[in-house]
Amino acid sequence: MKKYAKIITALLLLTLCVSALCACFYNNDENDNSDNSSSGNARQMQLVILNGENAKEYTVNIDEAQSAQSDKKGLMAILAYLKEQGELTYTAEDSGYGAFLTQINELKNENGNYIYIYTDVEEDFDVSVYASQITYKGKQYTNSISNASQMLIKDNCTIVITTIKF
Repeated sequence: MKKYAKIITALLLLTLCVSALCACFYNNDENDNSDNSSSGNARQMQLVILNGENAKEYTVNIDEAQSAQSDKKGLMAILAYLKEQGELTYTAEDSGYGAFLTQINELKNENGNYIYIYTDVEEDFDVSVYASQITYKGKQYTNSISNASQMLIKDNCTIVITTIKF
């Protein structure tokens, strides 16, 4: 009987170790942002600058932008990359808590209008009573609770920058 108990204990221990090892490999593969997507394509995101009815859309290779702007984080890396490429202009202020946009292309914080950033990345959604949403091309976006340098940039995400009047 003791012999069977030892064998069963050894098998259970072996099963536990193999399961833990498989879980580690699975978790690392899923969260590795340095690899391309499973289809072999580069990780991309959409940036939309919405000025009234006029929209300027940018498709950005995330890894290329983040690599070129390694000193910047979040949306600021994407904006700095596009600015360096001559695609857009922007100004931002560092509040001590991160970067806040004051101007992007023709959009400016002036005359009661303020730059507002909307996203489809749920981790950045404003979930307070002050949250607002917009619809662009049939898809709904929620304003970001994070500042531009703290926003998450994920494969296939879309960020819409526009103004709101207070």
